[in-house]
Amino acid sequence: MKSLRRLRLFFCAILLVHATWVSSAEQPLLNMGFYLPAIREASMADLKISLGVWVDEIAKPYGVRINATTYDDMAAMRRALDRAELNFINAPGMELAEVFKPEEIRQGYARRHFGIDEGLVLVVANTSGLSRFADLSGKRLSYLSADRLTEYFMETQCLKTAGRNCRDFLTMKAEKRDIQSVYNVFFGRSDAALVNLSTLRTAEELNPQVRQRLKVILEWKVKAVYFGMMTRHTEERFRGLILRSAAEAMKTVRGRQLLELFKTDYLEPVDADSLQPYWTLLREYRELEAKLQKQKKLP
Repeated sequence: MKSLRRLRLFFCAILLVHATWVSSAEQPLLNMGFYLPAIREASMADLKISLGVWVDEIAKPYGVRINATTYDDMAAMRRALDRAELNFINAPGMELAEVFKPEEIRQGYARRHFGIDEGLVLVVANTSGLSRFADLSGKRLSYLSADRLTEYFMETQCLKTAGRNCRDFLTMKAEKRDIQSVYNVFFGRSDAALVNLSTLRTAEELNPQVRQRLKVILEWKVKAVYFGMMTRHTEERFRGLILRSAAEAMKTVRGRQLLELFKTDYLEPVDADSLQPYWTLLREYRELEAKLQKQKKLP
C-alpha cells in the first residue's frame, strides 16, 4: 500500500515538473538591453535594483520572462543582436540609428513628457543680436557632453552653413548636465546653447525669467529622444503580448517608479518610422563630411 502511494506521488511529481517546464517554455522571453551612458542622472545601483524588481514583480504576472542586461557601449549591443541575444533595446534614437538599420527595428515605445515636444533647440539671449546659425561664427556654444545626437546635429549645421567642422567655426563648451548649458547663456557665460526641448521647458518652469531673457533661433523636433524598441529577433506572435504587458506594467506602482527613474512621464507606442529623422540626419552628416574631406584632398 505504501509502495502504491509512493508511486502515485512519484508520478504526480513528474506531471508537476512537466507542467511547470511547459508553462515556462511557452512564456515569451524578452532579452532587454539598456544603454547605460544615456541614463545620466539615475544611480546605477538603483537602476539595477529596479530592473530586478521589475522582472520579479511585474513581468511574471503578465506571462513574460525578462532578461535585463546593461551595456556600456552600443557596439556591444550590436554584437549581442548579431548573436540573436537581444530583442528589446533601450537607447537614444541617435545611437539606435547609428548602429541599427531600419529593417532591424520593429515596434516599441517612445519615452515622453507630458505637454512637451521632443527634440533639440538652439537658444541665445534676446539681447544678443543673434538670429540664425551663421551668426554663431566665432561665438561660444554650450552643449551636452558625450551625446551623439548633439554632436551629429551641430556638425551637420556647421558643415551646411560654413563648409567647416564646428571646431573651426565656433568655440564649443561641453557640459555634463543639459540644463547647465541653458544657464550658461542665461548668465552670459556662453553665447548660445544646444539643448533638449524638455530641458528648456524644465529651466523655464524653475525660473520664469529664462523664458523672458532667452529665445530659440533653431529647433529640430522628433517623436522622442529615447526609445525602447523590439528587433527582428522578437517573434511575431510575441510582439503584441509584449506591448500590451509593458503598457499595463507601467500602470503599477513598480512601473511608475521605473518611469520616474528614467525621468519619463509616460510611454507612447511607436514603430521604426519614428527613428527616420535620425537616419536622415546621419545620412546628411556623412554626405557633408565626405564632401569636406574630398575638398581637402584637392590640390
